[in-house]
Amino acid sequence: MSSNSVNWKELLRHYEATVDLSLHKRFDSDPERAKKLGFECGDLWVDVAKQKVDTETIDLLFDLAEEQGVTSFFHSMSFGEVVNLSEARPALHTFLRRPLSEESGKDLRSISENINETFNRMSELAEKIKSKQLLGFSGKVINSVINLGIGGSHLGPFMAFEALQDYVNPEIEMRWSSGLDAADLDNALQGLDPESTIVIICSKTFSTSETISAANRVLNWLSSNGVSDPTTQVFAATASPEKALSFGVVQENIFSFSESVGGRFSLASPVALGLMISIGCKNFEEMLDGMNIIDRHVLEVTRNIPMLLGLIDVWNNSIIGTNSLAIVPYSYRLRYFPSHLQQLMMESLGKSVSSEGESLKTKSGVAVFGASGTDAQHSFFQMLHQGTETIPVDLIGFARLSNETSQELIANLIAQAETLAFGQDTDEKGIPLLPHKILPGDKPSTVILAPDLSPSILGQLVALYEHRTVSAGVVLGINPFDQWGVEFGKQAAKEIANELQSSKIDTNRDDSTQTLMKRYSHWRDGKP
Repeated sequence: MSSNSVNWKELLRHYEATVDLSLHKRFDSDPERAKKLGFECGDLWVDVAKQKVDTETIDLLFDLAEEQGVTSFFHSMSFGEVVNLSEARPALHTFLRRPLSEESGKDLRSISENINETFNRMSELAEKIKSKQLLGFSGKVINSVINLGIGGSHLGPFMAFEALQDYVNPEIEMRWSSGLDAADLDNALQGLDPESTIVIICSKTFSTSETISAANRVLNWLSSNGVSDPTTQVFAATASPEKALSFGVVQENIFSFSESVGGRFSLASPVALGLMISIGCKNFEEMLDGMNIIDRHVLEVTRNIPMLLGLIDVWNNSIIGTNSLAIVPYSYRLRYFPSHLQQLMMESLGKSVSSEGESLKTKSGVAVFGASGTDAQHSFFQMLHQGTETIPVDLIGFARLSNETSQELIANLIAQAETLAFGQDTDEKGIPLLPHKILPGDKPSTVILAPDLSPSILGQLVALYEHRTVSAGVVLGINPFDQWGVEFGKQAAKEIANELQSSKIDTNRDDSTQTLMKRYSHWRDGKP
């Protein structure tokens, strides 16, 4: 974003004029505030009344979005144009969850048809396992699945699996493993019968070292336990099918997707094959329908809610100066949602250079963290309430859960939002509190309420945050679809691993790095 932006300068002037307005004053001066700043988005209710914005702020933010071309960017993205400039690719994640349109051009129809064909193949496999028709090498019925992946090939599908536990088929044992630590995989394999287990290798590039290492270990586990031809029980979800073939996965067991689907945006892709097998095709399709509800909202509503949330993120981070964002779902089932959003938001917005290669003049990206509601209240909420750092928080709640605690959870959510905003300086008798007990308030929060945690609602929440993140990236002028810092880190790790393996440490490395590598090698070799 240009430092000469008229709208940006106007926002800065607006901030200076309103910086002393507390949330108390904002509510007192406008009895209609809650009504003006509460919005429907699909089946979600989004309340930003306790953010440090007013209708004028929102008007100015939307003016900035128009200047930065957010709406046109979404249309370009949704029609397959190149929007990931550093990799010269489109961003096709929304194509994974929208019905084939008769109005689509030839190229777009071809993309959609390929997606539909893959989805049908995934459904056939899921139904085959559900009906106990899929047999392993030895003829045993397949009733267990081990899913291997990391990053976007794990965080989204695993989050959704945990969130949708009430929809999981109890007759199918679903296990998940990510990361390089062998203990993770050992735990995932514990108690499984190799002859009745399939493995799904999820890797966009099919070269991710952590996933390929785990895949080789699972193949050894299969072959050393009676499965002399493991390939019959190995499946792959990847954007590099030729590498999966070279690895030994047979063609009919490969489910491919476009390399233009970013890992952190890939929940609707074949990397969620294990999720589909577990919750069933109908529920999986309902999740995609939920995503599509928000996709259409973004295209059909100029001042849409995901864009608004992204603009408020820019307001908080780049203008007010907050450095973090807490995500707190008041649902045990949704406890891994913050981990998914950490990758989505921090990998997308953790950039210091614009799409044109220029250093950013504003702050971008925040540290995203979180935990399920009442657990969070007993850990980091102390800092939210009384810390010197102002940390905006998203509070996510559900009117109906599959247990009797919904009302208590919502009561906690509403109480936290109220107390964060208005604080407390007297006790129940009106006696002033001692300084160390005072809650200063004026801490911003957004409340997102939903009727329940269904597949459709989960899809809506995922898409809401995806479009929110992309909106913020476009306003800031950065590419939300690449992650070169991650790629460089992987390459550096490979180089160091080779040096450790050969015991030939590059003497051009800094002294600290050389010392660490030598210390590791010393202990690895059993020396005291």
